[in-house]
Amino acid sequence: MNICILKEKREDEKRTALIPQDIIKLKKKFPDWNFYIEPSSNRIVRNKEYYNVGCKKYASQKIDLFISVKEVSIRKIKKNQNYLMFSHTIKGQKQNLSLLKKILNNDCSLIDYELFKTKEGNRIIGFGWHAGVVGCYLTLSKKLKIKNILNQKPTINDLISQIKKYQLNDLKILVTGDGQASKGAQYFLKNIGLSNKSSKNKSYFNSFYQIIPPNKFYKRIDKKYNLNDLLKGKGVYESIFDRYLGKYNILLACHFWNEHFPKLFNVKDIDENFFEIIGDITCDINGSIPTTIKSTNLKSPYYKNQNTTIMAVDNLPSALPLETSKYFSNKLLKLLPIIIKSLNQDTIEEYFISKKGYLNYRYLNLLNYLIDG
Repeated sequence: MNICILKEKREDEKRTALIPQDIIKLKKKFPDWNFYIEPSSNRIVRNKEYYNVGCKKYASQKIDLFISVKEVSIRKIKKNQNYLMFSHTIKGQKQNLSLLKKILNNDCSLIDYELFKTKEGNRIIGFGWHAGVVGCYLTLSKKLKIKNILNQKPTINDLISQIKKYQLNDLKILVTGDGQASKGAQYFLKNIGLSNKSSKNKSYFNSFYQIIPPNKFYKRIDKKYNLNDLLKGKGVYESIFDRYLGKYNILLACHFWNEHFPKLFNVKDIDENFFEIIGDITCDINGSIPTTIKSTNLKSPYYKNQNTTIMAVDNLPSALPLETSKYFSNKLLKLLPIIIKSLNQDTIEEYFISKKGYLNYRYLNLLNYLIDG
């Protein structure tokens, strides 16, 4: 079994899916597994560290599974190969339809981290919590008019310590969602000393945050709200988000969104009482946040839309590449044997978007995007 860690396509992506220490653990348990590494000067873990644990340099060897963090370059898609990544295709994202087409046309299997879930539907592996932390930090940095320290390779504690040095007055923060991104944002807010709106403890004058789950900003017309129905597009839903407008100056958008969900607001809702800054941590282009018309990067995180500052970085966890890589690798360590075993089975598990060129029957709705695209 030959496994290769690919070089990330984006130059600003420094994370790695597997760290050398976890490769050692895997090799002890599965001695017939061979690991290869495509050299990269951007990866947070140096090539030499991989070579030191027995990984070989990838050139053109036969590989059974290619691994990356984010989507790979289309040029790297070869015939009859297996790829594991965050492909950003499951929602029919326009920018990656060409990648999905190439995978299908080349009879490849595409496994997506996003599709590994518990019985309750919660993701097993991902960077959502860390995205919440970094997105919250960048949003507050802009509001407080301070220079962020992400270029100094900080830790989470460094980010918290910097924000705590400043006066945190008049921060009225609304956080949407109750998943991992929201929990990461909440962790950051609590650790800089802010209190939930429902709490009696007010650490700073006129500053607080409030968490609202989907049933607090979406309403089903027949009053039979059900999150699973909303996810599947069953029933007619509308946004009731306007009840929060004018009461907060910061919005941290951490909620899951797909095409079945209404948009939170309309551009016409924007007036002088609108949010000063929106940290769109989930960063769905033209998704639930209508002002998110493009993504940004860590070097230039913000832009203006309708007099509101938008933070829409699409690889937030890469600001903490070592911490996030260690966390992610520890999760992947446990999943990889399951993935390897399933590669040549006749079944097609949920975490495959395609298997040997066949689109997973669970995701046949993607055909609509592929045909239109």
